[in-house]
Amino acid sequence: MTLDMLDLDLGIYEELDLVEEQIRERIDCGISTINEVARHVIDAGGKRIRPGLFLLSFKALRGEDISKVAPLAAAFELIHTGTILHDDINDGSILRHGKLTAHQKFGTTNSLVTGDYLFAKAFEIGSEYKKEIRDVILDASIGLAVGEIIQSQNIMNIDLTEKKYLDIIEKKTAGPISASAKAGGIMAGGTGSQIKILADFGLNMGIAFQIMDDILDVIGINTKTGKSVGKDISEGKLTILSIHALKHASPLQRERLKEVLLKTDNTNQGVSEAIDIIKNTQSVDFARNMGKKYADIAIGSIDNLPDSKWKSKLKYLAEFTIGRNY
Repeated sequence: MTLDMLDLDLGIYEELDLVEEQIRERIDCGISTINEVARHVIDAGGKRIRPGLFLLSFKALRGEDISKVAPLAAAFELIHTGTILHDDINDGSILRHGKLTAHQKFGTTNSLVTGDYLFAKAFEIGSEYKKEIRDVILDASIGLAVGEIIQSQNIMNIDLTEKKYLDIIEKKTAGPISASAKAGGIMAGGTGSQIKILADFGLNMGIAFQIMDDILDVIGINTKTGKSVGKDISEGKLTILSIHALKHASPLQRERLKEVLLKTDNTNQGVSEAIDIIKNTQSVDFARNMGKKYADIAIGSIDNLPDSKWKSKLKYLAEFTIGRNY
């Protein structure tokens, strides 16, 4: 089970249905393989955080005509879906949301090309809107690609700093989430300061969201997260939890954690030992507090927006992000 915007009482059920229709309409290209690969990822379920945040931001600034912006909300999900396809190839992932990853089921080439196709479709949708919107999509996509490269360059880098970790997740996760909120504000006709407020909200909420994902890699339940617990550890990806643990572990624990993080063929026992070290160094609590800090910054950042139920829903979403357990 994953965090799904439809699981939350955000009051945008009908609007998300319109976005879902746009997602499925836009991925249909007449080529059966591309359609099958794209549907495989979309049908597996997903959080729909980006289109949901776009819609809430749009409505928080009194945007009304959802039919005109639903395609744009869908574009942000298409970018995310394309990223999933590419990430799963890069990571060699076997499962996502409890199902075989697309490259495992359809092959690497088909999965890679479908990811490229979804990016192209998102840019095509963006071309239907004004330049300011196109720039938001472009900037987020560039940042996402740069973040992916920086992350790949730091696999098994046991000297990764907290600052560099935050830079990676800002680009890969928080940037596109921020772009969704910013675009919603632009389409609602918000002022420059209101649009910046929403962009800042999305950025800080996105950081909190990724930190919570990293926590769930250590404490999650496979049947709820849909992926193997300890996946980041087994792939040598350092997160804020392993960075903190390496600093605060005993010398013996530190050497064992380094050994696991630097191996490419870890056993379940090795990953379990690393998780125990992370837990014993209170790194989960440290990460949770950090995530809460960013969620609180996000919540506080929208105080100056006009009061409305949609502003309250944005705050609720940020609170839920750090409190979720799946």
